[in-house]
Amino acid sequence: MAAMQLHPNTQVVLDAWKRLSDGQMASEGPATEDDPGLVSNLFVLNHVGERDFAFRRAGNALERLFGRQLVDYNFLSIWNEGDRRLIAAGLAVALRDRGPLLIRARGETLAGKRIDIEFALAPILRDANAANRLLGLCQATTPEECLHGRPLRRLQALAIYPPAPAAEPVIRVVSSN
Repeated sequence: MAAMQLHPNTQVVLDAWKRLSDGQMASEGPATEDDPGLVSNLFVLNHVGERDFAFRRAGNALERLFGRQLVDYNFLSIWNEGDRRLIAAGLAVALRDRGPLLIRARGETLAGKRIDIEFALAPILRDANAANRLLGLCQATTPEECLHGRPLRRLQALAIYPPAPAAEPVIRVVSSN
C-alpha cells in the first residue's frame, strides 16, 4: 500500500499498526495527542462469525456520520447488500493473512448527498494465534459538511485492496526437450 496515495490519517494508523506488529514500542511514533480528531474516527471490530464483524468500539465521529450508536452492530450492515460478501471476504483475508485491508467507499444520505470514505482495517495481533479483532479507521476524503448533518444510510464499495502477500511468489521454469 506504500505506492498508493492514502489520506494522511490512514497512513498514520497503518504506520502505527506496522510498528506495533514489528514489536516496536508505541512511543516510537506519533501519539494520539498529535491529532485528537483521528481518535474519534477509530473503531474495533470483533469477528463473531463467518459474516458477522460486530463493532466492539466506535469513535464519536463515526457514530455521528452514521447517526447511531454502532457498538454490537454488524459492520457489514452499513454496506450495500451487493457489497457485503466482498467486504466480508476482504476482512477474512486480512485476519487470515494478518495484514491490513484498505477499502475505498462512497457514502450516501437519504437526501442523495455523497462523500468518499477510506477505511483501513488491520488485525489486532496479540499472540501467535489467529487474530479475531480488527482495528479500523473510517476517514472521509471529501468534506463531511456537504452532508448538512444528515447521516449516511449505506456505503458502496468502490475499491478493495487486500493485504499484500507476505513473500514474493517464486516462479520456477522447467523445460523439457
